[in-house]
Amino acid sequence: MSSNSSPSHSPEVSSRIIDDETQETGTEKSLNEKLVLATGSNGSSPQHGQSPQPEVCQSPQPEACQSPQPEACQSPQPEACLLVKLEASQSPETDVSPNVGVDNVQDSVKILNEKLSDALLTISAKEDLVKQHTKVAEEAVAGWEQAEAEVASLKRLLETTSQKNASLEDQVSHLDDALKECVRQLRQAREEQEEKIRDVAAKKSKELESEKSDLQNRIAELSKQLEDAKRELASMRVQHDLQGKIHIVEKENKDLKIELVTLSKELKILARERDLSNQAAETASKLHLESVKKIARVEAECLKLRHLTRRTSLANDSKPINNNTCMESLTDSQSDSGERMLTIDDEMKNSDSWASALMAELDQFKNGNSGTRNLVNNPIEIDLMDDFLEMEKLAALPEVDCVSSSFGAETDSDQGVTRHESLKVENESLQRQVADLHAKVEKIEGEKRELEMALAEARDQLGTSCDALTVANGKLVDLQTQLDLANESNRDALGQAERLDSERKDLTSQLELKHVQVEELQAMVASLEGGVNRKELELQLESISAEAAYLRKTVASLEEKIDAERSLSMQHKVNADMAEAAKESLDSQLRSANKEIGKLRGIMEILESEVRKEKGSREELAKQIEAIKIESEITLSVASGKELLEAQLQVVNSEVAKLQGTVEALECDAAKEKAYSSDLQMQLEAVEGIRKVLESELESSHQETMKLREKVLSLETRLKDQTSLLVEYTAKSEDAVSRKKAMEGQLEAANLELAKLRNKVSLLQGKVEQEKLLSEEYEAKCRKLEAQLSRDSREAKLWRLANSNGDLKVKQEKELSSAAGKLAECQKTIANLGRQLKSLTDIDEVASEPEKLEPKRDGGDGLISADLADGLYELDLPKSNGSCISPMPSNGSSSPPAEMSVFSGGLTSLSSYLSKTRK
Repeated sequence: MSSNSSPSHSPEVSSRIIDDETQETGTEKSLNEKLVLATGSNGSSPQHGQSPQPEVCQSPQPEACQSPQPEACQSPQPEACLLVKLEASQSPETDVSPNVGVDNVQDSVKILNEKLSDALLTISAKEDLVKQHTKVAEEAVAGWEQAEAEVASLKRLLETTSQKNASLEDQVSHLDDALKECVRQLRQAREEQEEKIRDVAAKKSKELESEKSDLQNRIAELSKQLEDAKRELASMRVQHDLQGKIHIVEKENKDLKIELVTLSKELKILARERDLSNQAAETASKLHLESVKKIARVEAECLKLRHLTRRTSLANDSKPINNNTCMESLTDSQSDSGERMLTIDDEMKNSDSWASALMAELDQFKNGNSGTRNLVNNPIEIDLMDDFLEMEKLAALPEVDCVSSSFGAETDSDQGVTRHESLKVENESLQRQVADLHAKVEKIEGEKRELEMALAEARDQLGTSCDALTVANGKLVDLQTQLDLANESNRDALGQAERLDSERKDLTSQLELKHVQVEELQAMVASLEGGVNRKELELQLESISAEAAYLRKTVASLEEKIDAERSLSMQHKVNADMAEAAKESLDSQLRSANKEIGKLRGIMEILESEVRKEKGSREELAKQIEAIKIESEITLSVASGKELLEAQLQVVNSEVAKLQGTVEALECDAAKEKAYSSDLQMQLEAVEGIRKVLESELESSHQETMKLREKVLSLETRLKDQTSLLVEYTAKSEDAVSRKKAMEGQLEAANLELAKLRNKVSLLQGKVEQEKLLSEEYEAKCRKLEAQLSRDSREAKLWRLANSNGDLKVKQEKELSSAAGKLAECQKTIANLGRQLKSLTDIDEVASEPEKLEPKRDGGDGLISADLADGLYELDLPKSNGSCISPMPSNGSSSPPAEMSVFSGGLTSLSSYLSKTRK
């Protein structure tokens, strides 16, 4: 303990302890020397033995009295001291009686040796006690020093707490001033922001009203423009469709007129060919009549020859019967041939009347007035032809009579037989030719019937095609107008789409700007969550909400415009569908017209083939006529027959020349018709090209409508995106409003906290005042304790100077008990101080300068410990001067530190608590 506490001792205390130790060692050495001298004197003489006894007797007392505590005189061996004192008191008797024997001296020496050994034992025990007391004294001094240091530290702490209280008061005053300034600034900011809000609201209201008026005017203008555009589109579509239909109908009319002209020319050609065929048939019928006449003549000659041959063999009775039979057969054959001729003439009349009727109908279709004239003239021609045929028949009958009369003139039988055979052959060949002619006539009649049916069908088709052309022209005109309107509407829609794109871009730029502004406002909200610029944020949020409302209105207007555009696009779509349907109907009509044209072409080809056939039949008839001419030249040797045949041949040649001229004219007409058909083909190709152009235009319009639909869809998607962005912005604005409300709540909470802090500051001020009062009380108590300590030190000095009496011990015990009570009170006060220091540490946390106070505390603690140590060791402990009374003050000085150990323990606990609170 002494080694641990020695470094903390002051130099005076350490010197005093060293002096006490040297005094004790010196007394021990002196006692040992005296005992050695006593033993030596006992062996020599009794005079020498008398002298040292009082020293020996005195030496233990001071050693015994040199103990630092009062228990030194209350040691467990008080009897040795008493024996030594008795021997010392009885030593003069030994001096008085020098005549005592040696035995007594030896006994006394033995006793003294025993006593010395006992005294040495007691001395060693007392030395141990002295060492223990010195250690305890050192510990007490160390505790006393610690107590003084702790008292000084407490003084310093009180000073620091008072300084802290003063600084806190200053801070509280500054905080009050700052709060007043903040409140004043907040009021000013609120007033300024309210004024700004009013100005901005007025400006925004004016701007919104002006923008509303502008938008209404724009909407009115746009609605007017849309109505005008719709009207113009409708009119242009109607005009365009009508023009297109008119052009198409005109082209179809031209084509049909051309086809009609070609058909009329073909019909003329066919009529001419039929006339030629009729003429050829008439000539053939005439030749047939002539051949019939010749046959009748030959038969009459044959009958004559038979009659002449049978005259010789038959009787006279049978001759008239045979002649009658021959005549009957001749008349029957003539009647049969006449009937045949009549049927052929009727057929030819019918064919002529049919051809004339066809020509009359064609002429009537071309020219109404001329057609009626032809119809009036044709029956006259037919009647003339009938009269001519009847005259030929009448002329043929007398020729037969003449032939029958001439048969009687001829007598040569051989010539008659040969002629009869040749005539039979010729008759057979002529019959065959007549049968062939009948077949050809039947074929021609069937072809005529077919041509009549084809012409009726062609007429019906022409009427239907004319109706279809008129309808198609009207539809084409409507389609053209619709196409024009669709093109104009597409252009308007494209312009409106571009306008909407520009407006959308403007809106996107505005939205981006608003997004940037919202982000900036969010950053400002995050930075200004303290609540100072709350009104500005409210203004910005209100402006953002107003702009969001304006953007919503603009988006609603744009949606309305887009709905209108959708309706227009739907109308355009319907119009385009109608145009497509009309196009399809026109395509079907064109296809039907093409089919009809193809049919007409087929009919023309059929007619051409029939013309070719007629040409071939005409050539065959010419060949037959030539053969008949040869045969007639051979057979007709009669001059009259030759003249008739020559006249007939001239007529036939003239007719052949006419037929050749007609054939050449027909060939020219056919070439013209081919050129005209090539022109028609070119016109058809041009019509097909126009149709393809119209189809391409329709496809382009369809593509444009598809593009418009895509643009509308893209605009719809963009509107959806914009609406989603607006929803996000509204959500963000709502979040900003909620944040504003939260900030307002935080501001209110901060205001409440400020009020609470003000209350706390006021309470702390009261506590500080209480602490000041308590510190003043503690200072007074400390002064009282210092006075009591000074009194105790004085009493200890007096007690050192006084003797060791029981009364002093009692007083000392009383004083010690009172000091212990005071120490207990001090411990209580220290505990109270610790509690108050806890509250002061809470105040230190509130204070803004805790770090500056800690070094002051550390420096104050060192100063307090040094001052307290100096104050404790200002007590003057007396030095030993070798007398018996000098060690007594050490007893009195050592007792208070023994009781102050509890006080030192309390102070150590307090210092440890303070160090923890500082940490």
